[in-house]
Amino acid sequence: MGNLQLGLHQVISFYYVAKEQSYSRAAEALSITQPAVTQHIRGLEVQYGVKLINIKKKRVSLTKAGERLLPYAEDIFNMATLTENFLKGYRFSHISIGIASPLVYFFTALINHFKELHPSVRVSIQDGSSMPLVEELLDFKLDICMVGILFPYNERVRLFRLPAEEQLFFVAAPDYPLPSDGPLKWLQLSSFPLIIQAEGSASRAMLLNNFKKRGLKPLIGAEVNNVGLAKQLARQKKGIAFMFEANILEELAEKKLKIVPVEDGYLKMGAIDILVNREEKISPAVESLLALIKSQFKGKLLEIPPK
Repeated sequence: MGNLQLGLHQVISFYYVAKEQSYSRAAEALSITQPAVTQHIRGLEVQYGVKLINIKKKRVSLTKAGERLLPYAEDIFNMATLTENFLKGYRFSHISIGIASPLVYFFTALINHFKELHPSVRVSIQDGSSMPLVEELLDFKLDICMVGILFPYNERVRLFRLPAEEQLFFVAAPDYPLPSDGPLKWLQLSSFPLIIQAEGSASRAMLLNNFKKRGLKPLIGAEVNNVGLAKQLARQKKGIAFMFEANILEELAEKKLKIVPVEDGYLKMGAIDILVNREEKISPAVESLLALIKSQFKGKLLEIPPK
């Protein structure tokens, strides 16, 4: 089967000639020339050494072999039609979105609005660390990714950048044992177990870089791929979590978590990168999502040309 030589166009031309009982009407239905239809039929007959169509006094009729082939040709035509409809419709009706876990809350309202605007589009969302999501995008498993800034990007990535002054905070359980004499210094912070995103996360890279430039090595208590789990561990007093403000507003309001002040600890994500695969044509669903992002953020979404 791996060496199948049967030509789909030949079979479909045969099906139309048999159905229309005319080469000219078959050519018209297929939007090709009559000589092309004749060539398809002749090629099929020569390739397999079987006479399929007989023309007598300008009338088209099927041979016995042609009559027996017709039900198979009809099945092939029907399956080809279903296959084509699926392929044409799939990218209109599906969108797979990868979102870095810390950014899920940031984009939740926007994606819900997208669903309201496009109720027929099936939206699949996958969250995780930024780098694995980019790899899945390049493997054609995702249509679009929303991640923190990562460098360098593969040249196959098409990059849109959304300026976003999103601050990150250190948070812990309200009764987590901390010194009471003002903001923590980074040296003090390095002695507490930290709950951070897993390898490949942009927020993780930012945090570790801040320790590194101070000549410090943090104590990593837990690495997670899930924002909810990070908050749960922090509430259980397993350590200090590092999170976007949008992810902890509810917990702060309900006093389930508290902000841990850190000296010179104002950290922010200056932009969010939105990525698509340069090797794949942007689908209508992805175009609509990009347009909505641009609209929601007042035209701030900019495409960054490749270097």
